[in-house]
Amino acid sequence: MTLRRAQPADLDPILAIASASPEAPQWPPAAYGSYLTSDPASPNLLRTAIVAVLRDHIEAFAAATLLLDGAQNLCQLDSMAVHPQARRQGLATALLRALLEWAAFNHAHHFSLEVRASNAPAIRLYQRFGLRPEGLRPRYYAHPEEDALILGMPVTVVPPVGSFPP
Repeated sequence: MTLRRAQPADLDPILAIASASPEAPQWPPAAYGSYLTSDPASPNLLRTAIVAVLRDHIEAFAAATLLLDGAQNLCQLDSMAVHPQARRQGLATALLRALLEWAAFNHAHHFSLEVRASNAPAIRLYQRFGLRPEGLRPRYYAHPEEDALILGMPVTVVPPVGSFPP
């Protein structure tokens, strides 16, 4: 398995994985596309998408936003999904580690996310990385309607040399 920054040509596989993953946001293509290119007009708003490639196919992705406001420098995991046939192979673990390294490299102070309250496997993964409950968003998700748990943690780890590229 290899991880790399997503490129515009990766949009179709990202959309296919999101479509095959009902727990993932079902955003329009332009929304996912906004993570694949930089916006020089917004230097304090960084976005990234990382893909996991297994056997020459993109099998998972993660997308995050970092708001460099000088105070919180909040990094938000916006979406992460693993194709159902590629689950339980460590792809989500690798993607989350890479995003945390990216966040630290880019001076994030805090990392947070929302997760469906019923998504026990994802919650366990996030807790293994040190994310802790910070709140609840009632009826945040639709189809089906469900609460979101807000999990977060301070970003205190400086990535080692040779870690995921910025």
